[in-house]
Amino acid sequence: MDCYQRFVLLVGGMISVLCFVGLPSVASAQQKVTICHIPTHGNMSPTTLKLPAHVAQQQHLDVHPNDYTGECGGTKFAIVAVSGTLEEGFPLRPNLDFLTEVNEGNPPVLAIFLGKALVRGVKAFLDVKDSMSREFRPEGMLNPINPALVASGNHNDANISSIYLVDRRQAMRALLNEPRYLSMVPDLAKVDINAPETDPTVRALILQAIAETPLAEPKNYTTATFLQVISTWKSCHFVESPLIKPVKADGTRVTDFPNSLALWAGTTDAQRIVDPAGYNAAVEAKIRATLDLPPGSPGSNNCVDNPSTFPIPPAPGGADPLIRYAVDKHTKRMNDVYRPCEFEEFAARAGLSILVPQCPK
Repeated sequence: MDCYQRFVLLVGGMISVLCFVGLPSVASAQQKVTICHIPTHGNMSPTTLKLPAHVAQQQHLDVHPNDYTGECGGTKFAIVAVSGTLEEGFPLRPNLDFLTEVNEGNPPVLAIFLGKALVRGVKAFLDVKDSMSREFRPEGMLNPINPALVASGNHNDANISSIYLVDRRQAMRALLNEPRYLSMVPDLAKVDINAPETDPTVRALILQAIAETPLAEPKNYTTATFLQVISTWKSCHFVESPLIKPVKADGTRVTDFPNSLALWAGTTDAQRIVDPAGYNAAVEAKIRATLDLPPGSPGSNNCVDNPSTFPIPPAPGGADPLIRYAVDKHTKRMNDVYRPCEFEEFAARAGLSILVPQCPK
């Protein structure tokens, strides 16, 4: 029974405590907040606490800089840029979800789509599987086709990537399951913050991260880098991705896996949604026709890999400017790791409401 006020009275030499009931105490009416308390000395382990909001803030979060909202342990997120069959609506999209250890008692952590962004300095290709490939399928079956982003060094090569919040444990697992020539690099994917192809949500997150990061002045508010899945080799089986729009006035050539693949196959990405059978048939027919091209043709079954075909950066001073891959002291690398509640709070500071299921509500 809660007391909202207590009085100590001296009556006839005896102490009496009067307890007035009927109203809840201030403390019990407050919302509880889950925090992880990190001990600063000794061998004590981190402890998950559920405390009234003012206690959590004043006695823990304000006093102990290592404490954080949310439960101890659990997932930590990284922001990852991907292109291709890991994107929404494609078969490999679940590869971004942390599900591998569910049978070991770990809850699933689904990736969260944040939006799209224009990435400069990468040239997009379509990876056509030849008949010797482990992934090749015989006649009558559908062959997979994947994207391949190759570092071109060319500012005007630009691809639209999808940006996800991913459990950092899954970032490596996704690569371990891929049979191609892939890596993840944090300093190469140059996101054009102000490009119209970059979604407002992604733009707001980047600008907030720049504002909160101590960078050399003047800070770079036009470019940031993301952890991007990139191809480390250009195979002769890579066919150039078609441009999804005319070359821009500034020389930018834009590709985008869903729409570039559809253009290459003579269909539309909309057909993939409303008529998947017709869409798949068009893609498969184009793959088979490409494999039958004469030896030496990109994507043909008899082509021979030649390292000299790797994209060559443009000459300085030309129409296509060089792009710097090493991140300078003015540019934000979006490679921070976030606990679930930390990301929600970060997004809120950016003026966004992004709910992370692993953050206790």
